[in-house]
Amino acid sequence: MDWQTLLDWAQHPQVVLGLVVVVAALLIANLVQAWRWSRFMRRWKQLMTHSEGGSLEHTLYETLRRVSLMEETLKSHGNQLEQLQSQTNQCLQRVGLVRYDAFPDMGGQQSFALAVLNEHGDGVVLSGIHSRQEMRVYAKPIQKRTSTIGLSDEEQQALRAATQSRG
Repeated sequence: MDWQTLLDWAQHPQVVLGLVVVVAALLIANLVQAWRWSRFMRRWKQLMTHSEGGSLEHTLYETLRRVSLMEETLKSHGNQLEQLQSQTNQCLQRVGLVRYDAFPDMGGQQSFALAVLNEHGDGVVLSGIHSRQEMRVYAKPIQKRTSTIGLSDEEQQALRAATQSRG
């Protein structure tokens, strides 16, 4: 096919009309693609811009920094919690109380034995003996739920009650 044949063919009205239709279709397709591209770029900019004006990258770095700080805070709180737990094990938290009549002629159960222990069973037993003329209070040390000083039946009862109690 030579140039003259091609020029003759291009001058037919059907060919020209066909080419105009193809060019118009390509122009419309190009406009649609340009519109889609501009819409994509708007969305992309919106995505990459944080609501406070910063970039998405900055927001991600800031979020990671905050997470790191929270992890450190959580670890610190865990250590503090362990310290508090070890301190509470030393606190007096188990209590047993027995009220009784120390003398047959006394009523109202004014005498008492009070045992106060920590989690390890260390503490004290306080005994208050009430009579008509006076009131006496005694303290006996307790280590590992036993005493080196002899305990009365009421004091042993209070010690058992404290051992079985939950802070």
